[in-house]
Amino acid sequence: MMNSMSRRDVLKLAGGLVTAAAVLPLSNLSTALGTAQSTGQAIAGSVYQAVMVNPPPMPLGRVAEISAAIRADATSKSQLVRVARRDEVLNLLHQVTGQAVMAYNDQWFQTDEGYIYSSAVQPVQNVLNDPLPDLAAEHFWGEISVPYTDSRAIPDPNGRRSMRLEYSTVYRVIKAVQDKTGVWWYRLQEGVSNGPGPYILAAHIRRIDPSELTPLSPDVTDKKIEVNLKQQSITAYENGDPVLTHLICSGAGGFGTPRGNHKVLFKTPTSRMIGGSGRNYYDLPGVPFPTFITWTGVAIHGTYWHNDYGRPRSHGCINVPSDVAKWFWRWTLPTAPYDPRVFYTRKNAATNVHVV
Repeated sequence: MMNSMSRRDVLKLAGGLVTAAAVLPLSNLSTALGTAQSTGQAIAGSVYQAVMVNPPPMPLGRVAEISAAIRADATSKSQLVRVARRDEVLNLLHQVTGQAVMAYNDQWFQTDEGYIYSSAVQPVQNVLNDPLPDLAAEHFWGEISVPYTDSRAIPDPNGRRSMRLEYSTVYRVIKAVQDKTGVWWYRLQEGVSNGPGPYILAAHIRRIDPSELTPLSPDVTDKKIEVNLKQQSITAYENGDPVLTHLICSGAGGFGTPRGNHKVLFKTPTSRMIGGSGRNYYDLPGVPFPTFITWTGVAIHGTYWHNDYGRPRSHGCINVPSDVAKWFWRWTLPTAPYDPRVFYTRKNAATNVHVV
């Protein structure tokens, strides 16, 4: 492994592995990191005339933090255009190299109004889906495919608002119903409720086909994971060779990620994670593809509430982008089938996770 990793280098794939196709594209900055070439383009009016300019990883960005500054240039020292608030959706025009506000990240997004630091922005899409009422009756896993959607207590746009559900979060669809205008709604369960839960517009959730959750390199028995807290990285190994490396966010403050040797204990496609108290309280529905390594709830899981990989800031878990979490969910042993809500592993067959 490298001694240090830049934001542009966080994704490293060993050549010739069948797993590579399953990792890309990633629904965060990593989409372009290992594959896109700099256009050499300079942005008019920018003081960063020699920066690398790439297409954005996705056409839209949702502000994931409480607020984020839009600046006249790709530096925190430039003029403040305005402050964008959580869940604002911005057009992403380019991804550029600018000031490394945090040492591990020098990437900014150019928007219609100026530049916004990438750590605070979740790249998203706005994809509407055809309803699948017959498949809903059989239950399926689904992923929110719009920047966000508000769930309702009843299948009615004027019904009591339940929870806001963000892009890339995952839920179990258990039922489809039409409202009085003929619009289809899905009822959700796992990820938001232990029993039948709220409703969302069917157009806002994409069915995850079982083919998307098939095991990765299932015949390889020598698999291990190393989490390096100093480098804030996670690396998967097959037969001693690294096949994927990505930046992470580990535990911070009094919520450190436990060092030592662990094993994959159980996996689930989604989890509503609730914990802490006071300023540390959190309630996160639809956390994508957690792979649990301790009975106290430490997991490798997807993250939608920030795009800030490279420093400790979690409550002990190992934060990665959602598609990276799905990759680990598929790749770790034992392999999990599509249907069960929770899949418990056999200890003697479970993938080792070494946290240093």
